[in-house]
Amino acid sequence: MRAVVMRPGAITVEERPMPTPGSGQVLVKSRACGICGSDLHLYRHAQDIIDNAVAAGVPESAFEAGLVMGHEYVAEIVAFGPDCKQSLSIGDRVCSLPFLTTGAVTQNIGADPTVMGAYAEYFLLNEDTLLKLPDHLTDEAAALTEPLAIAVHAVGKASVTDKDVAVVMGCGPIGLAAIAVLKMRGVGTIIAADYSARRRALAEEMGATSAVHPKEQSPFALLQEAQGSSAVVIDCTGVAGVFSSIVNEAPHGARVVVAGIVHGDESFTPAVAITKELSFHFVVYYQPEEFVEAFEALANDKVVWRPMVTGTVGLDQVADAFEALKDPEQHAKVLILPHGAL
Repeated sequence: MRAVVMRPGAITVEERPMPTPGSGQVLVKSRACGICGSDLHLYRHAQDIIDNAVAAGVPESAFEAGLVMGHEYVAEIVAFGPDCKQSLSIGDRVCSLPFLTTGAVTQNIGADPTVMGAYAEYFLLNEDTLLKLPDHLTDEAAALTEPLAIAVHAVGKASVTDKDVAVVMGCGPIGLAAIAVLKMRGVGTIIAADYSARRRALAEEMGATSAVHPKEQSPFALLQEAQGSSAVVIDCTGVAGVFSSIVNEAPHGARVVVAGIVHGDESFTPAVAITKELSFHFVVYYQPEEFVEAFEALANDKVVWRPMVTGTVGLDQVADAFEALKDPEQHAKVLILPHGAL
């Protein structure tokens, strides 16, 4: 089978052996898989990540075969391994949490060099984590379950109500998903901020009531004009200095959720945060029930998703897509179709 393989400085398409499902596992055909920001990070910082892992005791030989990424996927059941209940059927379309458990070991699908991700024609999943797609749910929509689950988790940490007003800093895929979840939660005023004109336009399509260039207009100035019981700020940028600016500009009592990962040190003035009585939540991933909630929101058409998908590619175009995704004016979310057009 064919798979996209990432090594430091290179993305290639190679032949790989077909995986064999173990106990309680299923072999699935990858139908669609999103390119995640974490995938881009793994590629751009691959050597540093490998060096850190080796320094922590991981054998360097573990990375020689390269990494097959892909954790935002929709797949089709091809075969069952031993000890499966087979409550679903061959040909059923599914998605699931991006973790594969073999015996007592659980590995991250798409982030572990010993586990095949969905940038391949076929890979393995655990039977007991599968969610069957209803017939009306498209592959493109269901492939957004994982990033939407991250937004469900982030918005949930802020205990958002329909009386709140919100600012979303950064309108990449997670920022756009956060806007969609805020809208789903009934938040009436959602102010988005991003340097990219394309992404500001996408933010408004996803449900933002306004979208501003943060160097031209402060989103917090608009927030002060809005009517709401309290303010929620979700930082999806991962850009150094943004957190400090939020502390300085956010209104009294704001709940700040940090979903973007800043690499390196970040600083702020604690006295400002204390005086304003700001509260902070730093989030990563999601709970299984939040993944299910995201899936059901897409299945029941409760959330806006279409503007997020800005392109599709086959396996041979993945390297080009990684380059294109450097430019926020080109794309937000690109889906890989390992077997061609759906």
